[in-house]
Amino acid sequence: MEKLSFKYPDASVGVLRNVSFNVEAGERIAIIGPNGIGKTTLMRCLAGELRPTTGSITWVENAQPGHMPQDPQAEFATKMDLFAWMSQFTGKADDDQLVRATLGRLLFSGDDAKKSVKVLSGGEKGRMIYGKLMLTKPDVLLMDEPTNHMDMETIESLQIGLEKYPGTLLFVSHDRQFVEGLATRIMEVRPGGTLADFRGSYEEYLQSQGMNT
Repeated sequence: MEKLSFKYPDASVGVLRNVSFNVEAGERIAIIGPNGIGKTTLMRCLAGELRPTTGSITWVENAQPGHMPQDPQAEFATKMDLFAWMSQFTGKADDDQLVRATLGRLLFSGDDAKKSVKVLSGGEKGRMIYGKLMLTKPDVLLMDEPTNHMDMETIESLQIGLEKYPGTLLFVSHDRQFVEGLATRIMEVRPGGTLADFRGSYEEYLQSQGMNT
């Protein structure tokens, strides 16, 4: 990311201002900051959903980012059943059985596959996004509040899975334990749209800021 700034057309001031950083393969980066500060905007720029007002984002040629949005509503705007929606993300060698097995692993079974995606709850839509990521196998994960709609047991399972994930991870979270357990680098979005970049754990970041851990 090189000198990126972003301002919504109807806003008087920009959300992000002159943000630059490089990401190395295998890093696990937590993007933190208060609500409304610009974390989701930053993630949507990284995912290609928003075009920066100025500046640029360049991925290496073989990078395959996968995005889990905070609000997945737009992903389910079409009139499809669960089976058809998930089938969009299969590879050439994949068959219908893989789609059914994936839905089963997400706790959708039997007649659920025929249900319209439009009637899914927020938590169910989140599970479908996880299925999409399982099928597309991205080597970069962009996850915006991935623990939303999850209980503690599920959050722990997700953390264990992400600890074993061999790719690069950038995630937004307000869950301190989740951040402490995963992050190897902290980026804090601050008022004015600037970014504080710290290489180290969340505990080390708090200590560097003179905060109690």
